[in-house]
Amino acid sequence: MRSMWRVASVAGHLALVAAAVVAVRAATSHVAYAPLRQAMVTLVVILAAVSLFGRFPFGVGPVAESVAARLVRVVGTVLAGVGAAGVVLGIALGGSPADRASSGVPILTGVLALFLLAFLAATARGTALPPRAMLTSVGLGLLAAAVFAAAVPVLPPGLILLAMLLFVAAAAGAAWLAQSSGALLAGLLAAVTAGQSLFYAAAVLYRYGPDAWMPYAGPGPLTPEGQLDQNRAEAIDPYVGILLLGVLAAGFLVAAVVTAKLRARAEAAPTAVPVNS
Repeated sequence: MRSMWRVASVAGHLALVAAAVVAVRAATSHVAYAPLRQAMVTLVVILAAVSLFGRFPFGVGPVAESVAARLVRVVGTVLAGVGAAGVVLGIALGGSPADRASSGVPILTGVLALFLLAFLAATARGTALPPRAMLTSVGLGLLAAAVFAAAVPVLPPGLILLAMLLFVAAAAGAAWLAQSSGALLAGLLAAVTAGQSLFYAAAVLYRYGPDAWMPYAGPGPLTPEGQLDQNRAEAIDPYVGILLLGVLAAGFLVAAVVTAKLRARAEAAPTAVPVNS
């Protein structure tokens, strides 16, 4: 029965992947530059492959036997989906279609895949991270983005220092609350969540928010309208650093989990006993 359920689960996962590919092809039907459209479809396919990779023991799976682990995986999947939607909509992506197809979308594909892989690794069976620490880490990371989003409309423009402080506070708070029970992994998971969600919040607010929220980008165009456009276009640039810190945290988290799993397998492997002749 369990094997049949596993097959059905994988089949359902593949059906969702197929639906996602069809949806992104429909959503990008207006894109005239074929390589850019293909890069966006490839992004969805790669994210789907990474999520499938987290179902099997030879990958970063299966998921731990707790509601918290499954919930955290859902959060990671949703964040990856939000990022993919942002790429399709062109949020925080400048340059020509050729530049976006050759560098912008492929780079973000790798970034989003690594973020998703980090969530899968943190929630894999055998990872030294208790369920409560998982929820706390993700909660603090999302809280950092929520506080930042609430501050943008009411504080003066240019809140990169606040965003950085929130990022550090989320990671340090998660590690401190976890104490000895996976403090490193808890801090890294909070940093992954905060780095990703803070960047998303800034990208959405500075793209769709009023001009008054945009920090001054320095002298440029001669017209007031041109200056406002420049302010909006460059407002997200400082937050790329926070996104990169999240990427580094994701890389360290995946490396720590994979290394621990390989060490555990090596220790569990039977030792050959020499036979005396």
